[in-house]
Amino acid sequence: MPRRPTVDTKLSESDYIRLDQFCRLKQRTKTEVAREAIRFYLDHQENKILDERESAVEQRIKKMEDRIAKLIVKVGLDVGTLHQLFWSRADQDGRDELFTECYISAVKRLQNKLNKQEDELAEKAKKLKP
Repeated sequence: MPRRPTVDTKLSESDYIRLDQFCRLKQRTKTEVAREAIRFYLDHQENKILDERESAVEQRIKKMEDRIAKLIVKVGLDVGTLHQLFWSRADQDGRDELFTECYISAVKRLQNKLNKQEDELAEKAKKLKP
């Protein structure tokens, strides 16, 4: 059986006494306890690093969500403004019918797949950096 690498360390007298008492209480060797303590420490540190990375990703996602929400509000305001402008300028006798036709047309357009040119524009838009 190949020999495993070893780790040597020095403890203060009080820490050594505590380790010795703990080992007797648990009926384990100092090597077993030290190995378990090192593994616990390394696992904890790895989890801490992972949590920090996840936290950074969460912050980036939150910023993107906020940006999208602001854009949606701006688009909603612009659409509402245009709607009000066209509504107020349209002939009162035919505007209900006109706006209903426009609404139906817009719904149908959204239900249809994007054409090739729109797909290409959408891909280019994804590549743009804000």
